Amino acid sequence: MNKAVLKKLEHMQIPVKHVSEAAQWYASHLGFQVLGISEEHRHAFLQLQEGPMLMLWETNDETYANFTVHGQTMPVLLYNTDQIHVLRDHLIEHGVEITFYQNEGFGWVLKFIDPSGNMWGVIQPNN
Repeated sequence: MNKAVLKKLEHMQIPVKHVSEAAQWYASHLGFQVLGISEEHRHAFLQLQEGPMLMLWETNDETYANFTVHGQTMPVLLYNTDQIHVLRDHLIEHGVEITFYQNEGFGWVLKFIDPSGNMWGVIQPNN
């Protein structure tokens, strides 16, 4: 195949424990806009100012949007910000578990766990 057949990343899907609560948490703590929630189908669509949509799927399964490398948990999702220190302070204020926070040379990196157990990554590049 010589020509690329995929155009863009449309949306990402992650598991959550309670779809309505998770959608509200992402809106109030991370700035997502809730585009729609289906209580019947147990999913929601969220959007930031830029990038693909985030789809939340409610599940009782013991599953998370994380993976490990040499035993270290890594986030599937990494976001960009220019307010990483404000975000960290806000998350700590609200009892969110911060697992990593430091300047890695290229920029600041923040990793935290959401209420459903998913690890998130945020990067603020050094300019």
